[in-house]
Amino acid sequence: MSPAADPVPLDYPERVRAVRRRLGLTQTELAERVGVSFATVNRWENRHTRPARMAWRQVASLEAEAAEREWMVREPTAEEMTVDFSSEPEVVTAVAEAERLSHGYLSNPAFAAEISSVDPLPHQRVAVYERMLKQRPLRFLLADDAGAGKTIMTGLYL
Repeated sequence: MSPAADPVPLDYPERVRAVRRRLGLTQTELAERVGVSFATVNRWENRHTRPARMAWRQVASLEAEAAEREWMVREPTAEEMTVDFSSEPEVVTAVAEAERLSHGYLSNPAFAAEISSVDPLPHQRVAVYERMLKQRPLRFLLADDAGAGKTIMTGLYL
């Protein structure tokens, strides 16, 4: 097999160690999440063995999860926290209204659907609010016939 076809990168030991640390896992805990033994993770980190493709896919998935967590809990910079009301009144009003509306889901998960001009069908509400929103991170493929409402369901999710 050519190296180009191998999905395991050359820097796999550093990436395995980094994802483990970013998620706050021990080698044993990472091994359990990936479905291998502690010794296997230890060998990966010490470059004694290479992860199998399936195991590497699991590590890459955890790497993506770690990146998403870091993005979600990132502290805002001082510049981002600065409040400036010296703009045009319409702009300030629009920003304040957007901020208010962005928290509507906290009291009502269907808030966006209730204030929009789109009338979702019952099966779309069930699919989004009872199935899709409960999955973190979302792993759904919306594939259906033309006109079945995939765009509306995506909008409800967003």
